[in-house]
Amino acid sequence: MARIILDEDVHRSLATLLTRFGHEVTRVQDEGMSGSRDEEIFDFAQARESVLVTGDLGVADARVLSAVKHYGVVLLRMPNEMSTDVINSQIASLLPNLPLDDLADTIVVIEPGSLR
Repeated sequence: MARIILDEDVHRSLATLLTRFGHEVTRVQDEGMSGSRDEEIFDFAQARESVLVTGDLGVADARVLSAVKHYGVVLLRMPNEMSTDVINSQIASLLPNLPLDDLADTIVVIEPGSLR
């Protein structure tokens, strides 16, 4: 089981999906952090010893993250025209191959049908 923070640009239905897979999920909106700066959200995830799931390229900047210790970042790169149901289905199919509880100092990119 991993602790996961969902950034505000991630649909809330992903929280339900990740919870069904046994993870502890917190949405930044539920913590009163809507509109917070990227650094604040990243620091919040680190303080909670959590993987950060985001669609924000600024949060997942490899040049910045390579210089700091962190619990992992998952960057979702899905087309805007893709429905939430399809996105969640894609993520559900990839979750068995994604060790969310062991992503320290790792950036994972999820794209349609692939992890990298």
